[in-house]
Amino acid sequence: MAAEVGTARLGAVVALVAAVAVAAVVVLASVPGPGPQAQHAQQAAPGERGRSAPASAGARPSGTGTIALDWGDLDRTPARAIARGDYVVIQAWEHARLRALHRANPALRVLMYKDVSAVVRRPHESGVFATGLGYAEARRGGWLLTDERGRRLEWSDWPGLFPVDVGDRGYQDAWAANVLAELRRHPWDGVMLDDTLTGLSHPTIGGRVSVQIPTDAAMYRATSSFLARVGPRLRRAGHLAVPNVTVEWDTWRSTLRAWTRHVSGWENEYFVKWGLGREPRFGAADWRWKVRMAAWCARRRVPLLAVTYGSGRDRATQVYHRATWLLTWNGVTGAGIYVPQEPSASHRQPAANQPLGRPAGPDRVVAGGLHRRAYTRGTVVVNPTGRTRTTRVAGQTVRLAPRTARIVRQWPRGWGPKG
Repeated sequence: MAAEVGTARLGAVVALVAAVAVAAVVVLASVPGPGPQAQHAQQAAPGERGRSAPASAGARPSGTGTIALDWGDLDRTPARAIARGDYVVIQAWEHARLRALHRANPALRVLMYKDVSAVVRRPHESGVFATGLGYAEARRGGWLLTDERGRRLEWSDWPGLFPVDVGDRGYQDAWAANVLAELRRHPWDGVMLDDTLTGLSHPTIGGRVSVQIPTDAAMYRATSSFLARVGPRLRRAGHLAVPNVTVEWDTWRSTLRAWTRHVSGWENEYFVKWGLGREPRFGAADWRWKVRMAAWCARRRVPLLAVTYGSGRDRATQVYHRATWLLTWNGVTGAGIYVPQEPSASHRQPAANQPLGRPAGPDRVVAGGLHRRAYTRGTVVVNPTGRTRTTRVAGQTVRLAPRTARIVRQWPRGWGPKG
């Protein structure tokens, strides 16, 4: 379903700008498929500031962020709105917007999008690739994946994307050199590394298997090698390195334990549901492992960008996403990010970015399996179960249908909305 929706959106863009996309994949539970971010490797669109600490002492993190990679996203979501968050991921050719974003919020971390595991033939009209390097350079270096007959591989879920040998040291050095040159050219805070794969997540045209990376285990080793070499190099140069990692319920802990020392934080897609539309929200085991992963990062102050895609009109999912994120947020690092799929929608949806102040206690499980947590300006309550539950919050009865949430605002005296 996600691939079908993503392909439909991409087709409209390709027809307009003759662009090719790069796909990010996050495998959830037993449902494999491409994530929508890598659609953005080639879409056209009209110094060193990396900070390993999440915010300055005087800043008040909101635990929110923005991912704006499609044509017109930033026009529909101006700098003053984006600056209310803590992180934003945009395309490399949007560098002219950096100074306005930093003026609006000096603590905002602006990350450049770059793909890791594939290349495309043509750059954006500005001459900038959304990948670390282009097809021609990868071919000269001998880094394109080939099968036993010497035929180059191409992803069948995203035709026009050619996977590369991310475990090759020459490729790693070329990727790092190219990306660092772009980071230094403009005041970026860092880079979001898309397609940091833990397995062979993408099918290939003809079902071809490469001789360089033939198995899931080989893919894991190649990505591990890439992050170990490239992540510290980016960080030593003063930039944040935030990969979009592919993990599942039984692999997230071992992967994050092994790889976190190389990077500045993580992005993980499909935080509370699979897909781009109105798919069912996670509950039970699927929901629990996502929350445990977020809590693991929060305890260690490892920034996590937890991303959910959906409709700009789906307020229930936006609240479920925001409340689930707030259950484990440490008040300092990371962000819950909701990405609306309608072309006309702002990327700062109010329901998905509700401010609630600072954490005022831990996540507590109450009767019936509800999760609730107090904040200085309210309480979040999440029902990840399959049955309707009822509880009392701030003197009012809160009734929650299965896999829904509520954010109950509590305004201090003399503070709050007027009129």
